[in-house]
Amino acid sequence: MSTSATPWPPPPDINSIQELVATADIEGFIADGSPTDEYETEAELIFNAVENFPIDDLIPRHILPVLESIWAKSFELKEDEIATRSPALQGLADQIARFFGPEAQPQVRGA
Repeated sequence: MSTSATPWPPPPDINSIQELVATADIEGFIADGSPTDEYETEAELIFNAVENFPIDDLIPRHILPVLESIWAKSFELKEDEIATRSPALQGLADQIARFFGPEAQPQVRGA
């Protein structure tokens, strides 16, 4: 009998990152009626930045600067504009860490 062990936590995947970024809706575009793929570019940049992080580095304090940098460049934001988005970006960093970081727990959809 062959068993293949699936690593836990799972590494980040693009679909999950896209879902987390869309759910966070940092700019409020989706809430205003934009399509759910509105943040596809940012999600891809985030995924590319974190996909090779060691699991122990997938923690909010390491993820947040990545998110702030991507957001500042993507939306041409100044430091004070990033500061106003900081709570939402922190929430997204927390979610990414919750799903893929060292403290990740199995998630059950709809629970």
